[in-house]
Amino acid sequence: MEIRRLPATEPAAERYARELWLPYHCDLAAAADGHALADRPDEELIAAEAAFRLDRLEETDNRTWVVAVDSGADPGEVDTAILDPEDPAPVGVPDPDRDLVAFVSTSVDACPEVFDRPDRLVVGDVYVAESYRGTGLADRLMERAEVDAREQDCGELRLDVDVDNERAIAFYEKQGFEPYRKQLTREVE
Repeated sequence: MEIRRLPATEPAAERYARELWLPYHCDLAAAADGHALADRPDEELIAAEAAFRLDRLEETDNRTWVVAVDSGADPGEVDTAILDPEDPAPVGVPDPDRDLVAFVSTSVDACPEVFDRPDRLVVGDVYVAESYRGTGLADRLMERAEVDAREQDCGELRLDVDVDNERAIAFYEKQGFEPYRKQLTREVE
């Protein structure tokens, strides 16, 4: 197993969108209300996300980390060793013979000087392919986010989670996250 920082290239963004982002959002749509993808062909969704992700990756404060494993690897035997913060993750698209099975995206929420709080690293999305759930990959991705936070001088991690995504809420609480704010939405009439 390796965790790599996704580079800001079209091939990398497209592979990420096809192999990780689309399955993630299909799973999320099934688990949480309000996450249905637009009624468009998959190729259009992939192209739109790849373009969006490429724009985000070109910003220095936005990162996407992907987990690659040897094709055909047994999920139960994936090495999920703890990351060494002194050994930065490689940047680049994993070999095409390796499967992309998980990702985490992060961005910096810098605090204006007028507020008394540290900069925060926002964990945007966390996804582990179904066959790799329960293997410790999600824990490794959160460790990667924490290393990322230290590298970018952020004093806190923050994330949003859907109120009806009970599995994700349980995972984040196990990781030590606590409620901070309550977001409310309504449709415009």
